[in-house]
Amino acid sequence: MNELCAPLDVGDTGAVIPTASLLPAEVAAAERAALASAAFDGPRQRPDGTRTTIRGQHTIIKVQHRRHERLETMLRLERMRQEAGVRAPRLLDHGTVPTPEGQAWWVVHTFHDGQPGDRPTAAQQRALGDQLRRWHDHGPAGGLRLDGPGALGVLLGTARRLAPGAYAEISKRFDDACRGRRMTAIHGDLAVGHNVLFQGDELVAVLDPGAVDIGPPMLDLAWAMAVDLPHGAAPGPLLDGYGPIDSEALDVVLPLMMLRRLIDTFDEDGPNDGPWLTGWLDQHSPELLDLVPSVPEA
Repeated sequence: MNELCAPLDVGDTGAVIPTASLLPAEVAAAERAALASAAFDGPRQRPDGTRTTIRGQHTIIKVQHRRHERLETMLRLERMRQEAGVRAPRLLDHGTVPTPEGQAWWVVHTFHDGQPGDRPTAAQQRALGDQLRRWHDHGPAGGLRLDGPGALGVLLGTARRLAPGAYAEISKRFDDACRGRRMTAIHGDLAVGHNVLFQGDELVAVLDPGAVDIGPPMLDLAWAMAVDLPHGAAPGPLLDGYGPIDSEALDVVLPLMMLRRLIDTFDEDGPNDGPWLTGWLDQHSPELLDLVPSVPEA
C-alpha cells in the first residue's frame, strides 16, 4: 500500500460512527454463542452480559462490547499472524449473533500467558518496534481508513466526549498533521504497556487492534511513545526495533498523540500519567495545553 491520506472528516460531517457500549443482553448473546463453540476448551457456564473475555484452559473467548468494534478487524489480526509474522493469537473460531440492535460478534483464539510491560525495558521496546514494522510492511488488508467518513471521530472518541469544546480544533490539527501522508495498515492501539503480552523480555502476543485499520504509520509509533514514555520507556529502543522512520512525520504527530493520551487520563482510574504528559507537552508543545479545559499539575 502506498496511498496518501486524503482530508479527514473534521467535525464528523461525513458520518458519526457509534462508539457506545453494547447492551448487556447483546453481550450475553455473543457469550452464549461463543461458549457453545467446539473450539473453546473451558467449562460451560452461564452468560452474564458483563464479560468481554472468558478464559478456557488453552483458549480464550473475546466478544464485542462496543458498537464500533468489527469482526473484520479480528479477522485481519489473523491475517497479520499468518502473512506478516505478527505474534498474534491463532484464531480458532468466530461468528455473529442477531440482536435487536443488529449483530454482535465473538471469536475464540489461543490463550497466551503473559503480562503487559508496565515498566518497559529496552528489549521489550525493540520487540514492539519489530512487530509494528511487520504490521506496516504488510500489503493492503482493508478496513476503516483514517480519511474515511467518521473515522477521525473514532480515533478521537475520548476527546469528543471529555473535551467537547476543544474537539473541533484537535480534529483540525490531526487533519493538518495527517493529510498527504503515506498510509499503511496500522494496529492503532499498541504499546509495551497495552494490548501486548510479554514473558520477561519475550513478546508472546499482540492483541486487539484499534478500530481504524489504515492510516499514517507514525501514528502507531507516536501512540506507543505516549503510552510508554510516562512509565520509563525511551524512544531509542522502539525506533531501533522498527527501523527507518519518517522523522518529520513522527515529530508532527507525536505531540498530538501525547495530547490524546492526556485527555484519556481524565477518565481513568489507577496510576495517573497526566502530570508526566502535561510536563512533556509544556516543554515541547505548550500551545496544545491551551486546548483542554483542565490539566493535572506537572
